[in-house]
Amino acid sequence: MNIVQIKELLQKRKLKATSTRLNLLSIMRDQGSAMSHSAIQEKMNPIDRVTLYRTIEKLKEKGIIHKVFQENNQTYYAICGITCDENHHLHEHIHFKCLSCETITCEDLPSNVNIALPNYLIQKVSINIEGTCKKCI
Repeated sequence: MNIVQIKELLQKRKLKATSTRLNLLSIMRDQGSAMSHSAIQEKMNPIDRVTLYRTIEKLKEKGIIHKVFQENNQTYYAICGITCDENHHLHEHIHFKCLSCETITCEDLPSNVNIALPNYLIQKVSINIEGTCKKCI
């Protein structure tokens, strides 16, 4: 996704293409995997932490990024696919964390995972898997 495509995505979701939003999405795109909140903040330095928090929340609300993983008081975010929008996030994939390089990626499954619990209405399933990625094997 280039800068023009990022601007078009923001416009499509009725958001202004502010320098903070463009910078954040460019950084996440260049990373190629999920990023922790602190890593985003470090790469965008200097940035006010409230501005960063509000920017992340607005992009999540509009279906542009999603929360991937949470561990040790760190939240990781990734750019959504084309199936997400402001009405719903559709993430039928797993989140894989490599224990060697600590990269977190969204990996598609070859088929849907159907989980059912008697007497429960499931609205979201999140699967986190830890192991060694193909680069580190």
